[in-house]
Amino acid sequence: MPEPTRPVRWRDFLVLPENRAAAKACRAVAKAVAIGRRPPFTPLVLHGSPGTGKTHLGATLLRALADGTEGATGRSVSAGDLARSAEDAGFADPDLLACDVLVLEDVQHLPPRAADSVCDLLDRRAARRKPVVVTAGTGPAGLSQLPQRLTSRLAAGLVVQLEPLGPASRRVFVAAAADALGLRLTPDALDRLAAPATGGGVRPLLGLLGNLAQVAADYPGPLDRTAVDVILAGTGQPTSAGRDPGAIVRRVAAAFGVTEKDLLGASRLRSVIVPRQVAMVLVRELCGLSLPRVGAVFGRDHTTVLHALRKVAADATADAALNGRVEQLRRELT
Repeated sequence: MPEPTRPVRWRDFLVLPENRAAAKACRAVAKAVAIGRRPPFTPLVLHGSPGTGKTHLGATLLRALADGTEGATGRSVSAGDLARSAEDAGFADPDLLACDVLVLEDVQHLPPRAADSVCDLLDRRAARRKPVVVTAGTGPAGLSQLPQRLTSRLAAGLVVQLEPLGPASRRVFVAAAADALGLRLTPDALDRLAAPATGGGVRPLLGLLGNLAQVAADYPGPLDRTAVDVILAGTGQPTSAGRDPGAIVRRVAAAFGVTEKDLLGASRLRSVIVPRQVAMVLVRELCGLSLPRVGAVFGRDHTTVLHALRKVAADATADAALNGRVEQLRRELT
């Protein structure tokens, strides 16, 4: 495979063909705020599957605003948190109206009952010429669980999709992320890491790279494909104890009434976070994998796994129902 074209960055956001239109739209919003002009569009809806960079792009926009425009303010809030703070008459937090840019994340998780409050917020910010950036797993037409009065407002702005990374962009991403970690990889190792079909999401790639960085110092020179395969051997495969991490993930997902995709994805809902943490605990215990290898199963780094182990241990001590569920799963899977 030929060497990739030198990547283009907007601050720490890697601009690739699959996200270029979204990055351009966010830069236009930042520029309008910086020069005091009316935003070119509002709301700006960024949608795409988990791991395509929506949250990272919104955060980059807010950092650009804070660093480049004196006195400019930005806020980021998840749809779930926004719904919890909503009152019948509006929102308790005046900053949601007053800030120069508001990023509303994961609107697909917004309860329909909160739609009127969000419509009011969008209308009032539009009247003040203050932009809103909305992220979602799908475009407005796909948000069928939300009332049309809200989806029509979202569709009235600029809607941009972030596509899953293709093979060439995945390779560029892996090379850039490895460089940021100080991880040296040979071209065939880059090909190996960019090749797996993980839906284009970057979280599994970051998890793998983080795991490699933990042990790279034990290998002389850059890691080649063989070294990468040796380090990651056993991840997501049946272990020496004969237990399959994937089977554990599927059983935990079924027990908690969520999907395997939820557990391995990006959702930050408590209804997903808790079973994900339980699954990490059981994969660690029953498969005997190292923290980095458990992290690779879930597309996270080893620190996330360590936090899950501690959190489940603490919560199970205080919550008899959770403790009973974990013990039942442990018995079923042993």
